Amino acid sequence: MALVQKRAPQGSARPAFVSVAPGFEPALVRELQEIGVQATEEPGGAAFTATAESLALVHRFSRIAGRVTVKIGAGGAGTLEELAQTARSMPWKDYIPAGQPVAVKATANKSRLHFTATIGKKVELAITDAMRGPRLSGPRPPREPAPVIVRVEGDRASFFLDASGELMHRRGWRLDSAKAPIRENLGAAILAVAEWEVDEPLVDPMCGSGTFAIEAAGIALGDPPGDQRSFAFLNWPSFPAKVWPGAPRSPRPKGIGVIVASDRDPGAVRATTENARRAGVAAHIKVLHRPFVELEPPARTGLVVMNPPYGRRIGEGDSSNAVFRHIGTVLRERWSGWRLAILIPDRALLRDLGIPVESALLFSNGGLKVGLFIGEVR
Repeated sequence: MALVQKRAPQGSARPAFVSVAPGFEPALVRELQEIGVQATEEPGGAAFTATAESLALVHRFSRIAGRVTVKIGAGGAGTLEELAQTARSMPWKDYIPAGQPVAVKATANKSRLHFTATIGKKVELAITDAMRGPRLSGPRPPREPAPVIVRVEGDRASFFLDASGELMHRRGWRLDSAKAPIRENLGAAILAVAEWEVDEPLVDPMCGSGTFAIEAAGIALGDPPGDQRSFAFLNWPSFPAKVWPGAPRSPRPKGIGVIVASDRDPGAVRATTENARRAGVAAHIKVLHRPFVELEPPARTGLVVMNPPYGRRIGEGDSSNAVFRHIGTVLRERWSGWRLAILIPDRALLRDLGIPVESALLFSNGGLKVGLFIGEVR
């Protein structure tokens, strides 16, 4: 008689953590609350209670989140054998389909177990041992390894599963990139920190791959960023399949302001056009091939959001000082009355910009510390 694979009963709610670039934690918590997930701000992200419903909401609707990890359990890890015994006792069958490989990342702090590679291998073997049993009929298990994280602190180990799999900022539309692009979730977070509203005109005059404009259009249209991709937790045997399709869709706002993406580089214009098409928002973004000095404001007021070229992104014969002096001059001459959100890698460049702005936060972009500065052009 053939065995029919059934989903395990839905597990109890478990502690979870959603990561974000340091500095953007308050914006993340506000967003999670708006989509119906109660969260507590923590360094590098936010803690929440993982249920089937909350996991679906975070992954489907959060534009700011980076990755979600769920705590499976904890126990003794004074020795490798105790670690293995603790690992075998975890409810892996609720979260890993039979036959799916496992990839373990380990960290150790103040522990007699010093070698993280040895810890990871020991846990991997223990999970494989715990998963043994008859092979059941049903869908083939995923080929991608289930991402497991073990953190050893002293003589105890905590076990986590990566619920997201691939990082959440990868929406699936950005195949064409300009130099040093802003990640999609950071683009959305910057718009949130700048308090951009969907009916406010938005212009990115140095658009690169179009991240700010495309994220803004997605926000304005209420398009769930996680709709076009899959996540690791959707393969968990304990996850009820009906929850994901049943997750509510964000309401579409009635009024959407003009969104303009422009660049002097024809390659950037092509990248933005193609990315917007793949994201399904091309009809809502005006893409222009213009140098900033020739760009006309589409309204009397709005938000100019900019990630200007600096450092290695600047062409020969230019300098960061010259670039920011040019930006400041053009803004004062043509964009008076507009709000400004601009990324600046060095406070010394504020003098070249010549526009009163306030520091909103500091974060890392591509390994380089940059500041987000917000002000009004006068």
